Amino acid sequence: MNLMDIYLQRYQLTRYDVFQRSGISQQTLYSANKKGATSYSGKVLIALGQATGDTAGEVLDALLRIEREGVLLQILTFEELKQAVDEHCPRFLVVGPFLEAIKAYKKSQLSEEARLGFDLGTGGTGGVLEYLLNQLWIILDKDPDKVSLRLQDKVMKLYDIKLLNKQTAELSLKSLSY
Repeated sequence: MNLMDIYLQRYQLTRYDVFQRSGISQQTLYSANKKGATSYSGKVLIALGQATGDTAGEVLDALLRIEREGVLLQILTFEELKQAVDEHCPRFLVVGPFLEAIKAYKKSQLSEEARLGFDLGTGGTGGVLEYLLNQLWIILDKDPDKVSLRLQDKVMKLYDIKLLNKQTAELSLKSLSY
């Protein structure tokens, strides 16, 4: 759902900021972020209001509007992308300077038909071998920034990438398209 993250983006805040300003646990915020707006507890709505300056009612109204309009989370930085992928965010937009990396991922990603043909042609062992080679590449790579390689690997495995225009790409979990 990620309604909370989308709401907080408007204030240039994160769940960690809410935790710091209100004292509500990060686990409570993480759990609420996975739910629909009507499932948010009063405690969470009050904490969000403390962080943003809105009343709990205004927070709930904004969350309901985001949910109704189908607004997607916008990813602007590497850290935001890492968090969205690690939390298996179902759908989100990538905009800004990090978009070029997503375009490169897209170019190297096989189409679904090609992926199925590869798996069929190798009797299913090709995917396993590909995974093992990717992991070996990450281990042997001398690049100190292996986090970006692991993130690229996760994005390629978990997400379909759709380029919407020159400034925006939409990523959606592959499991949602089956």
